[in-house]
Amino acid sequence: MFRKHSKKSLQTILFYRFLAISAVLLLVISIIVYMIQYSRLYKNMENDILRTTTTIGDSIDLQISQMDNICLNVINSTTVKSTFSLWSQDRDDSSYERSRHQNALTNALVSIRGVDSSVRQVNIYPMEGRGYGVGNYYGILSVQTEKLPWYESAVEKNGYRYISSLAHPLLSQKAGTSTDRLYLSLYRMYFDNYHNPMGFVEIAKYYDELFADAINPKTESPIDVTVYDSDGNQVYPHLAKDSPKVFDYYAALKENTSLNGHTRLYNSQKSQKEYISFSRLDYCGFTVVCSVRNIDFFLPILKSLMWIPLLAFSLFIICYFVAGFLSRKLAKPLTEMHQFLSDTDSSEQFRLIHLDDSGIVEIDRLRDSLNASIKAREAATDSLLVMKEQEIQAQMLALQAQMNPHFLYNSLNTISAMAEEGMTEEVSGMCQDITSILRYISSDKESVSTVEEELEHCDLYLQCMKKRFKDSFTYEFDIADDLLDMKIPKLCIQLLIENSVKFTSRTAPPWHIRVEGYIDDGQWLITVKDNGPGFDPEVDKHLRSQMDEILKYSVLPSLELDGMGILNIFIRFYLLFGKAFLFQFGNLPERGSFVIVGGRFHEEDQTL
Repeated sequence: MFRKHSKKSLQTILFYRFLAISAVLLLVISIIVYMIQYSRLYKNMENDILRTTTTIGDSIDLQISQMDNICLNVINSTTVKSTFSLWSQDRDDSSYERSRHQNALTNALVSIRGVDSSVRQVNIYPMEGRGYGVGNYYGILSVQTEKLPWYESAVEKNGYRYISSLAHPLLSQKAGTSTDRLYLSLYRMYFDNYHNPMGFVEIAKYYDELFADAINPKTESPIDVTVYDSDGNQVYPHLAKDSPKVFDYYAALKENTSLNGHTRLYNSQKSQKEYISFSRLDYCGFTVVCSVRNIDFFLPILKSLMWIPLLAFSLFIICYFVAGFLSRKLAKPLTEMHQFLSDTDSSEQFRLIHLDDSGIVEIDRLRDSLNASIKAREAATDSLLVMKEQEIQAQMLALQAQMNPHFLYNSLNTISAMAEEGMTEEVSGMCQDITSILRYISSDKESVSTVEEELEHCDLYLQCMKKRFKDSFTYEFDIADDLLDMKIPKLCIQLLIENSVKFTSRTAPPWHIRVEGYIDDGQWLITVKDNGPGFDPEVDKHLRSQMDEILKYSVLPSLELDGMGILNIFIRFYLLFGKAFLFQFGNLPERGSFVIVGGRFHEEDQTL
């Protein structure tokens, strides 16, 4: 089965549409800005690590070249080589000549070392025997040259520089003793004029000074620095004999031939992926490797980008309130117009929509169109009401016109009877009264009159009947003063009285007619009573059925002259008041009949 979607208000639809559009735009813009900033920060991070790697490499290369220059200066110094040769040939440490040669050698080495405080030690060795050094330690070296660990490697280089991959303490004069601070040395073998090996020159430098930039890299990235020599041996950090196995970056980089200065490798020792930046030094042949854990590489970037989602969220909150404001602004006039059109309880049927300009052309045009439609409907309704009023007026006048022959018929019958009885004076007076009554009932200016005016002419008519029937006929009025100025259909009481006289006079006298008028529970009531024979059951049934059809179908029947009074009055009340009136008739318990007419009483203007 298909499920019907629940209906939503215009404000809700606009709110969610605005919010959705804002969210999509913010998301797209945030993603674009995020990617641009991410790319920029990623590149900056890479450049920073590459720059740090290059800076560390350049520093190491520069210091190695300085050490090598001093080493070459020593080798190329004829004074040093000749003095060291004489000193090493004299085996007597206490001889004057050996002491003199030693002082000359010291002065020559110190002169070559110069003011470069970064080079901490200069040593010169014969091919066999003990060497001599100046710097942090001055004097004869305690170990035989051929027993030193670097000896064979330096011989293999055959005069080329050799840099020990192992940091070492500085040798002292006493065998087996050394300093605590580590050094890194550069070695070269030197020759005589016939290219015969004569010995070695060692230039030593503080290990921590040589790798100062590697120990404290000038970068905010948490990088680890590793330095390898040209053979792939780790130079930095220093590896002691009992040091645990470390990851060999040099081997991993050597396997990958497509490297261009940076890559990502998986460090199996740390079980993590790392960003690798490396630089191969031109002078000394070292390889500097800077490694950063992936999390340490990306975390600063992500932290630097946190402002983008925070800004996007802040803008979304702003868009939330803006969407609410705009949806209310757009939906409010439409909602007010809908409520206005749905208000069926308003007493003012054709009231206009009073809304300020919304600034939205379509909504303002809709308001103006609705007001124009309401005005057009009001004009059309007014026209219909005028036409309806004119129609009712015509019907009322037609019914009223039907009263004239009815009254004349009854009056002429009465005058004829009085003439036969020789009541000439009474006939004359009655003709004058009938003339006044006819003037009143034949006036077609208005279809309504006041109760007081109606009763005045009813009294004239009853006086005529009194002249005819003498003491056999009596009548009385009992009307509340509040009813005298109230408007009622013209001739409604007159016709009721005529019917009562007509049917009452058919029975044995005395005959009596009573007219009552009063206000009861907010309703005005006028009752005409007589002591005649009352309503015939068939006539009663016929009248009630006709009245029910009029109320049900709003179709007015054609009226005959004879017996038209009751129905005529009912129709006139119906035309004038619709269904909002009271009309009752029937027989009194003791004798006679009654007819009651009435409606709502409005005290403020004493009108129906």
